[in-house]
Amino acid sequence: MNLLRLALLLLLLRPGEPSEAILKKIKSFLNASRVEEKSKYMSGAYRFYFAKKEGNGEGKDSSLQSLQKWDGPLHPDIKIISYSRSRNTWTLRINERNDFTKLIGFPGWKATEVITFDDSGLISEAMYVPQPNQPNYKDWLKPAVEWLQATAADSLRDVYQNGKLIQTGTTARKWVRLLTRWKHSLKGESKDR
Repeated sequence: MNLLRLALLLLLLRPGEPSEAILKKIKSFLNASRVEEKSKYMSGAYRFYFAKKEGNGEGKDSSLQSLQKWDGPLHPDIKIISYSRSRNTWTLRINERNDFTKLIGFPGWKATEVITFDDSGLISEAMYVPQPNQPNYKDWLKPAVEWLQATAADSLRDVYQNGKLIQTGTTARKWVRLLTRWKHSLKGESKDR
């Protein structure tokens, strides 16, 4: 009887969070748009890799600086399509969107994100692997760029040069304003909203 109680106690006290709590933590991490939000899920030794794990990857501070330059101001909206778990590592199939992609009607980028937690429950490593043969967002952006060239050429030059997005926190916010004006113009509403 005492052995049964001990086994039950050990089962109840076993380390680790339930899968639902970890999945909620992952969703919050992926969709964080502010440094304070994102950093609370990251270990001090956090490393980020793009496409494959080679070299030292990007450290926590560099990853958080990148967030401020584009993704954060555009409010990530990452949906988990499916996932699997092996110990402390989660492999997620995701669809990534944000304010910019939503305004141009782009369906988003599909990718695999592999997230590993350390023993304290913080994310120690993340690797983003885009799926091959993704649609090109520029096909969706083209009508907006054409409209902006005709109606707000100076503003467009601030955010788009030589066929490329200028990616800073300031230009991210300006893109949202410009694309919102473009969307309103499609509905016949005032351009100055």
